[in-house]
Amino acid sequence: MGTLLFGFVTSNPENCLFTKVLNKGDVFVFPIGLIHFQFNIGHTNAVAIAGLSSQNPGVIIIANAVFGSDPAIDPDVL
Repeated sequence: MGTLLFGFVTSNPENCLFTKVLNKGDVFVFPIGLIHFQFNIGHTNAVAIAGLSSQNPGVIIIANAVFGSDPAIDPDVL
């Protein structure tokens, strides 16, 4: 139920932002170890189920990925 905006930022040096709007029944997979977010853009509550599979995702410089992404992450999401 609900509508979510999902997104992730690739690693340095590109820091490219990928986003997708998901509705009930949709599926989205985040690449291992990348900075990601979920944001409820609907007018009702939203439900998401997450599963994690990596204990050692590597190193990402969070400030570069979040504030240096191309295109920029919407400030309302941050």
